[in-house]
Amino acid sequence: MAQDVNFKKTSEVETQYSTGAQRDNRVGKGAFHWMPWDAVFCVSRIYELGNKGRSKTGDGNDRNWENGMPILDLCQSAINHITAYISGDRTEAHLPQAAWNILNAIQMSIWVHLGFRPKSLNTLPNHRGNWKPGDEPPCPLSQQEIDWLTFKGVIPKEETKLKVTSYGQYDDPPVEKPKVAIPQL
Repeated sequence: MAQDVNFKKTSEVETQYSTGAQRDNRVGKGAFHWMPWDAVFCVSRIYELGNKGRSKTGDGNDRNWENGMPILDLCQSAINHITAYISGDRTEAHLPQAAWNILNAIQMSIWVHLGFRPKSLNTLPNHRGNWKPGDEPPCPLSQQEIDWLTFKGVIPKEETKLKVTSYGQYDDPPVEKPKVAIPQL
């Protein structure tokens, strides 16, 4: 009998190798091996230079951006860098800076959703729904992102009960109606 070593399988279907070895399949686990690593290197330089440039200690290890920045500010900065690049401006590394802002907007959205950063960092409008200034901002993540992060264990399964509508608002979890005994006549 196999010993339980608390191994977590993510799939019922496993990859079987000709050697007889087997493992979970790779579906849903990301494709890091297909990422463009030269481009990732250029973005990593923005992390290096930005962390050192904003560092109170001078070494960058205080990781300034992780304190929290408004998601919308990160998106606006990304748009500014993209439009500068499209306009022909090559005075700085606009695409890596745009990617830095987008990656951090994604991460900040995850942290805000999980409650690791304050909700006040989500000032996103919702022009696809019945929203007006002053209303609650929409969920910073799509349902697809929530599903992916739940699969990876980033978001606990019990949190997925909150579903996100196509317009970014949270749907209330289904409420089970109390069963009422109907008297027999």
